[in-house]
Amino acid sequence: MSHCDVTPVHAFADFLLRAILLRHVVNKGYTAPTPIQDQAIPIGLNGQDIIGIANTGTGKTVAFALPVLHKLMSNPGSRVLIMAPTRELAQQIEDECRTFAKGSGLFGALLIGGTAMGPQLRDLRANPQIVIGTPGRIKDHMERGSLKLHDVNLVVLDEADRMLDMGFIDDIREILSHCAQQRQSFFFSATLDNRVKGLVETFMNNPVNIYVKTGET
Repeated sequence: MSHCDVTPVHAFADFLLRAILLRHVVNKGYTAPTPIQDQAIPIGLNGQDIIGIANTGTGKTVAFALPVLHKLMSNPGSRVLIMAPTRELAQQIEDECRTFAKGSGLFGALLIGGTAMGPQLRDLRANPQIVIGTPGRIKDHMERGSLKLHDVNLVVLDEADRMLDMGFIDDIREILSHCAQQRQSFFFSATLDNRVKGLVETFMNNPVNIYVKTGET
């Protein structure tokens, strides 16, 4: 029996999430968490680092978005950086976070290539708690001085293996090295190859491994 045949242990209401988040979960029609959400949300809320080995389509965005947004709402000084390999994925993550954070007072900046710098610079000047983007554009903003990462204490890498395939390893290492030393990290990847392991060993602290592989790719 694979991990994915296991019925969820929790309902969303069992997670000790802010009421506003649970309300949005219900509004979206989510009832039972997917296996990755079932395992990752309580560990994420507990403050531990997570390596999630999961394909696209397993619900991993919600698995990191809910604990991260809960932490941002509970600790106004917290900030998150979420990195994704493509503009499309960064936009999807931003849409999902926006839906769940509605009415919370949190706001974010989406830093992706192929779009104008002006609105991104304006959003960054407002000191957003949530920064979502692709490694290339994030690094551009760091080099311009428009993005400071020293107080980022939550980091998410989504589809880490794809980012490494696309040649972003050096950018990712540099970006992560500028984030707060004391932080919680979530790395999601379809595979745990040596390159991903190398990143994990450098930048994570006793991570919990969660394996949820489905037939979908």
